[in-house]
Amino acid sequence: MIDSKTESGRVNKLDRSSKTMLLVTTAMMTAMVMIATTFFKLPNAMGYIHLGDGLVLLSAIVLPRKCACFAGGVGAALADIYGGYAVWAPWTLVIKAIMVIIVQIAFGYAMNKMLQGRRLAGVAGLPLVELFAYAISVVWTVAGYYVAQGVIYGNWVAPIADMPGNVLQAVVGAVIAIAVSTALSRTSWGKRFFYRRSMQ
Repeated sequence: MIDSKTESGRVNKLDRSSKTMLLVTTAMMTAMVMIATTFFKLPNAMGYIHLGDGLVLLSAIVLPRKCACFAGGVGAALADIYGGYAVWAPWTLVIKAIMVIIVQIAFGYAMNKMLQGRRLAGVAGLPLVELFAYAISVVWTVAGYYVAQGVIYGNWVAPIADMPGNVLQAVVGAVIAIAVSTALSRTSWGKRFFYRRSMQ
């Protein structure tokens, strides 16, 4: 006979272990977002682009929603504060958190369809719904920062000039997320991408 107290202790121990691992992963992703945003920059004709957005989107894949929103939003906001742009931090926190939510909604939709036994339309091994989510995240990012600039500077015309750079930044982030998630799908993290196996 199994001792109920012993069994309960094992379950609680596993639960604590899972929570600890989640906390560690969230902290790690938060730090990675900040570091990628602050220190990994690629120069271009419009200034530079950073790699942080790719990590923000990746956090949406590897973490539960609340943790992913924290990692993406807080990590990017900390990068603003560290870089001397604290006025942008609240805006960045909201914009990046909503980016995460957009992608997670799409992933949830894809997984539900998979569990219902329905096939997903896809291109190049990626479900269209996933690509659509990345596209929406690009539009949201550009629109979000346009509004932020308009409010901060009190000018709704000048921010238009920054839109091409913001589009490029968001697109690069989406490309990074696709590349890294594709690589992860071939590892022990692959179970998070099982819906990719159900495409027309």
